Amino acid sequence: MISHRIRCILRSRGVSQCGFCPFPDLLPLLEVRSRARIPGGARTVIFALFPYYTGPLPHRNLSRYAVPDDYHAIAGGMLQSVCLALEELFPGERFVWFVDSSPIREVYGAYLSGLGWMGENGQLINPLFGSYVFIGEIVTTLSVPCHPQPMGRCLGCGLCRKSCPTGALASRRVEEALCRSAITQKKGELSPWEEEQVRAGGLVWGCDLCNDVCPMNRRTLPSDIPQFYRTMDCRITAENLPLLRKRKAFCYRSRSVVERNLRLTGEGG
Repeated sequence: MISHRIRCILRSRGVSQCGFCPFPDLLPLLEVRSRARIPGGARTVIFALFPYYTGPLPHRNLSRYAVPDDYHAIAGGMLQSVCLALEELFPGERFVWFVDSSPIREVYGAYLSGLGWMGENGQLINPLFGSYVFIGEIVTTLSVPCHPQPMGRCLGCGLCRKSCPTGALASRRVEEALCRSAITQKKGELSPWEEEQVRAGGLVWGCDLCNDVCPMNRRTLPSDIPQFYRTMDCRITAENLPLLRKRKAFCYRSRSVVERNLRLTGEGG
């Protein structure tokens, strides 16, 4: 079967968790610039998960996902390799990969493709790797037989909502203006309330509270992607910032944003 051949290629490139969804099932697309990259005549979306849990890491001041090197580069490199192999296997078909900047509703699509269920914090929860997963996808003109089989729903325990100190999940969807992770990424000056949230959170980048309290993450497996273990930096300081900015997930933000957060969390030197 076509799907089996594609799965074999993904696994040979280090992707153990993948699924398929008809492209029309994911419409409408998000209104983002990357929409222009969607190939004409797209028929199928291949979803891939990149688990990033690399251990407890109790003394970090970065969100778990920012401890390894930039996942955009790691996952993007893996998907690019997959696309090259698929283009050779299916000449005449187009394969376009996305990581994070996709016009596809990624969590919903991964849910439809049977890779997990949607948590109350808006994140995908995979049976093996919990919510500690990045989502990437390949949009292709190739018609792949697929019958989306959603896994079901999260436990509905509400712990993620209760653990959020700002109420960002109160309406069962993420209120970006209240999310501590989003605040650490915000450009420019912060309001006094926002500054206090960065101080109270204690992380220079991101926030893991809603993930760490999820019961589905208590027995999550560690990442099966070796690249996430090669260079792990649990703490960022004013001294190592110039080096880390070159290879971490926060490199897309200006240095001043991270320096501001370092100052607010007492790591600014």
